Amino acid sequence: MGTSVEIVVSLADSKKAEEAWEAAFGEIQGIDFLMSNYREDSEVSRINRNAGKKETLVSPETLRVIERALEFSSLSGGAFDISIASVFRLWNFREGKLPDEKSLMGKLPKVDYRRIKVDRARSSVYLQEQGMEIDLGAIAKGYAVDRASAILQEKGIENFIVNAGGDLKVNGSKEEGVAWTVGIQHPRLPSTMIAKLSLRQTAVATSGDYQKFFIKGGERYHHLLNPSTGTPARESQSVTVMAPSAMDADALATAIFILGPEKGLSLIERLPNVHTIIVDRRGSVLISPNWPKGVLLPP
Repeated sequence: MGTSVEIVVSLADSKKAEEAWEAAFGEIQGIDFLMSNYREDSEVSRINRNAGKKETLVSPETLRVIERALEFSSLSGGAFDISIASVFRLWNFREGKLPDEKSLMGKLPKVDYRRIKVDRARSSVYLQEQGMEIDLGAIAKGYAVDRASAILQEKGIENFIVNAGGDLKVNGSKEEGVAWTVGIQHPRLPSTMIAKLSLRQTAVATSGDYQKFFIKGGERYHHLLNPSTGTPARESQSVTVMAPSAMDADALATAIFILGPEKGLSLIERLPNVHTIIVDRRGSVLISPNWPKGVLLPP
């Protein structure tokens, strides 16, 4: 899925830990095989090839992630939309090239989560128009983290952190009586943290305009595209979400980034056990209310 994965285990027998590692990484590789856009033989790639032609039968795992993605699309009013893939292809962040206006306007009508049809009984997915594409990059990494975490616990490992490119889940303790500590990077000062989180049983994900971007004409162009315009969202520099599951934190971080601080905080207030830290476009740090005591630490 275009990222690296790190698993750290603490306070465990080394042999048991190695066996659990192997099983957890095997689970992640299986998810990558199903959902990666980088693989031509993945289920997601087959869904895209069949767009406007026929439904694609998929595994329960892929179906579950797509269904959850559609729930977040509805919840965010379309700010989170996995059908942004066709527009995303027009951007070349590696070479710093913008899409031309004609191509962008031609692809924008293909972006509409409401035209992704899921048949749970048949375990199938159908994109209603040719040229539509989906990309699960903003949610599948979180799902992979959740599944790897579940495998570790099934193997008897209770103290660990699973980190997939900044989407992470922790359980138990780093050391006896010591929680895991995760830093939140300043979006403009890479060596600086805006805060630290003291975590035990939770998931965290961050979306930022500093992760994949280029500067042109003095303007920053990044990969977090607004589905309604096909261009980078401008209201935030970074969004960090803490939630019970990494899949939810992953999707919500993207959704809130696109929505902007005001609408993003309003969304968070409707969700139980979900919290966010937003760095807005001016660099101000906004924190959602009711953070659990002792979690948010100074940098």
